[in-house]
Amino acid sequence: MKKARGRRAAGTSIFSPTLSLFLFAMILANLGGMMFFSFFAIYLRSFGLPIETIGVFFTLSAIFPLIFQIAGGWISDRLGRLKSIAIGSAAGAVSWIGTLVAPATSAPIVWFLAANALGSVTGALVAPSFDAFVAEQSDEKNRARVFAVVQSVFLVVGIAGPPLGGLVAEKLSYGALAWIAAVLYWSATIIRIAMARKVAASERAAAAAKSEAAVTVAAGGGDSTGAAGGGAEPARAEGFRKSLKAIVGLVLAGGLFAWLLVVDGALDFSGRLTGEILPLFLKEAGGLPESRIGVLQSLSALVMALCLVGFGAYADKRGERQPIALGCALMAAGSCLLWLGQGFVAYAAAFALWGVAGAAFQPAMQSLASKAVPEHLRGLAFGFLGTSLGVFSFFAPALGGYLWKRFFPAFPFLVAGFLTLAALPLVLGKLIAPAAPAAPAANDTATEASAAGATPAAEARAEAAAESARR
Repeated sequence: MKKARGRRAAGTSIFSPTLSLFLFAMILANLGGMMFFSFFAIYLRSFGLPIETIGVFFTLSAIFPLIFQIAGGWISDRLGRLKSIAIGSAAGAVSWIGTLVAPATSAPIVWFLAANALGSVTGALVAPSFDAFVAEQSDEKNRARVFAVVQSVFLVVGIAGPPLGGLVAEKLSYGALAWIAAVLYWSATIIRIAMARKVAASERAAAAAKSEAAVTVAAGGGDSTGAAGGGAEPARAEGFRKSLKAIVGLVLAGGLFAWLLVVDGALDFSGRLTGEILPLFLKEAGGLPESRIGVLQSLSALVMALCLVGFGAYADKRGERQPIALGCALMAAGSCLLWLGQGFVAYAAAFALWGVAGAAFQPAMQSLASKAVPEHLRGLAFGFLGTSLGVFSFFAPALGGYLWKRFFPAFPFLVAGFLTLAALPLVLGKLIAPAAPAAPAANDTATEASAAGATPAAEARAEAAAESARR
């Protein structure tokens, strides 16, 4: 009976009405961003900026996520996922105003930079909250598959956004594109704030009921902690300093979390080296219009969506290490093909390889990261990973622009491919998931419970609380 209940929770809770609305708001918000920012480097170029200045702009923009990301993960642990996302969305809604105003000012790049600074608050709060929310709604045994399913739904953004953005920019203007993206984001912000207020009202009602139950039990001389159902309340993170110290300890211990940091850092650096200038490369070196650039980006997202669930299931069954290694190899192959190939077909093959690569390593990396840290530190851990990766790749966009200018436009992509290949030995040798703890025998469990002074009623309450927390 318990197993059936667990399967039902794992199978249906992920797409409960609340989570369905949550995913819809995420798609809506990021659809606008993907439509606009997929071509942001080309837009900056239209203001007469040289390639090295564009690279420096993206490097400066990376400062702000470094400042906010770790604190964003901790805030997510403290306030809850939906509340943190609502706060981040409010900051993002204001940042779009700066993006819309920038072209009419005498120093548009300064306004764009200020808008990015405010928008980084959004990323710092939303990104770790999203990953932690999905992790908390899944069982460890099928977590990679759950991440894969959610990402497949979320990749609607990557499939629809770039082609739509390319068509609007090509047929209308970048100004019209910015307004459409802003309206989409503002709509998502309204949904997120409404969801957060609903959750806050539910939590206040639950807290009032818990307080009343505690008073009743205390008056009767009972165990207020157990009877009040305190175990069912989602675990809150400890103080920020203590939690951060625990995460740093995991890194310094040189275990799985530390090697995840190194491998993900290499992959992030290679991605940031070329990611922002890729649309500009396709337009200037490849001679493609925005509409075709959008189709290529959509192709990569489509291939990734088709492959995600299969790779997630494979990671759950055989382990995360092999999919991550395959992803590194395919990323390098795509970079080489972009350098050697000419024309739309060759570029399409490179983007398809990148799509398969992303499907191979992304859910596996997320699953492995969630297994490497305790549940109550996951939000902070995802934020710490994001910040640390930002430190690794801080100068990558500026370096990419410099390599383009100093050598030739495809040279940054060759360097990125080499870095992903260099990460392969670490992936195969160090990224080993921790063994699942063996279930204790019934006699051992009873002996341990008696030794701890636990009563059968207390055990039943603890089990019910744990089941409620999992749901």
